[in-house]
Amino acid sequence: MRIALVTEFYYPHLGGVTEHVHHLATEFIRQGHEPIIITSRMSGSSHDSSFVRRIGTSRVVFSNGSFARITTGFRLRDSIASILREERIDVLHVHGPLAPIIGLIAPAAAHRLHIPVVGTFHSWFPRCVGYRLFRAPCQKRLDRFAATIAVSEPVIEAHAKYFRANWRIIPNGVDTEDFHPNGRRSTDAFTRGPRLLFLGRLDPRNGLDTVLDAMPTIIDRFNDARLVIAGDGPLRPWYEQRARSLGNHVEFLGRVNGERPHIYGSADLYLCPTTKASFGITLLESMACGTPMIVSDITGFRELVAGGDEARLVPRNDSAAWARRTIELIEDPACRDRMAIAGRTKSERFAWPKVAGEVLDVYREIGA
Repeated sequence: MRIALVTEFYYPHLGGVTEHVHHLATEFIRQGHEPIIITSRMSGSSHDSSFVRRIGTSRVVFSNGSFARITTGFRLRDSIASILREERIDVLHVHGPLAPIIGLIAPAAAHRLHIPVVGTFHSWFPRCVGYRLFRAPCQKRLDRFAATIAVSEPVIEAHAKYFRANWRIIPNGVDTEDFHPNGRRSTDAFTRGPRLLFLGRLDPRNGLDTVLDAMPTIIDRFNDARLVIAGDGPLRPWYEQRARSLGNHVEFLGRVNGERPHIYGSADLYLCPTTKASFGITLLESMACGTPMIVSDITGFRELVAGGDEARLVPRNDSAAWARRTIELIEDPACRDRMAIAGRTKSERFAWPKVAGEVLDVYREIGA
């Protein structure tokens, strides 16, 4: 099957949608299919895999509490249509449908060529003014999709306020061969000092402020505690300034990608204080590495971890609660051992061969 995966977000941009699209493509190849990824040109994107096709120019915008991207350029729809014809595409799968720019123009190009379109929605939000204002034209576009996927039930709930669709849930996945424990033991927190991890883009909604505010209390209890911050973003200088008073208890690694399995596996606790999310790919990665987690009690995370032993939910933006829970878990290595086992077990449900197989089933059902 010849598949076009379309996304505004791809390397060198790091994030959940990037990981989702990339791993779908590589798993499709492993299973004998011929995918391409259509995305936009970004600074630093010169070393692409052979299956990547770029159009236009990606520009960073601040939207919905985070830094997003839109593609600009001339005749973008024609460019996409040319790629679809040249590659003899059987199905177009757009990630982030109804979102400007590629999410709107790629389906239009596919419809013009009579290529079936599948859309996967990744985002969660309490409300969307744009969808409310443009509900009718967006619904008309959505009605032409051959299949509509969401990565979680909260994503469906967010979009169902505005649109009708025959939704199917296919979650994000994780590479359980790449992400695995690296030998750190729960008792190492006492012999080597507690090692805490924050991993994510440095933008407001990912909540790094909460962890930084919790650190003085944690350091008072464990004077050799260390917080490793993996990630980058426009706000990094501001966060570095905020962390200066914590001295060598905080380390900024900057941008990370291939090193992530080792970084997760070297931590005693993964702290994810995000204030808004639709699913939580980093949670899956941490689970697969056997790293216990403390995560925000938010809609996008609650569905994934509620009722499980792999994580503890803590109110978002409550630094005192984050400090208390972190201290409790550091002092209880047996509990962290149980959390690690539970995380590894749960992560197997989300292995990429299984997730990609569900997506391929959708393509076959629509006759692609």
